[in-house]
Amino acid sequence: MVDSNPGTPRSTLETLGDRVRQGLSASRLGGGVRTLVRFVRHSRLYRWFTTEPEPNVIVIDLRETYTVGPFIRLLDRCLEGLSDAATDSKTADVVARLETAFRNRPLTVVGLATAVTVLVSLLVSVALGRLGTALLVTHAALVLVSLLGLRSERTLEELTETRAWTVLAAAFEPPEPPEKR
Repeated sequence: MVDSNPGTPRSTLETLGDRVRQGLSASRLGGGVRTLVRFVRHSRLYRWFTTEPEPNVIVIDLRETYTVGPFIRLLDRCLEGLSDAATDSKTADVVARLETAFRNRPLTVVGLATAVTVLVSLLVSVALGRLGTALLVTHAALVLVSLLGLRSERTLEELTETRAWTVLAAAFEPPEPPEKR
């Protein structure tokens, strides 16, 4: 039910909403966003991701092809050598510790990495003399968000049980093959 009395909070909000919509539709920012959306929707990558799978899918084992097979075999040999060397590697030890830290407190690890990256970016921007107000505000906002992540004590297992994780997993999950339907 729409309140038609002028001066009421509902009519004021509706008028304000109409003005914002009109302003966005006529603004350069709105035009830029519409153009960006049009470019993305007409891109090959977007169409590739959003096409329905064909019911008669043919699977080709690339290891058996003449063009890609030799590269895959070479990659397998290289990775075997790396996996043998990784048992005594200090780098593998550091990666294993990072993995453990990520499983125990993923938001803390991501927040720390983000804070360090943003601070390095800020220092580079200052050194190059390219620091503007918008860039400074963006850096400050990213640092604040990353600091919020540092305070989290949730484990990876707890995060995967949240509703946000379920929605993200459903969005990026491939469709079921036709045989299973």
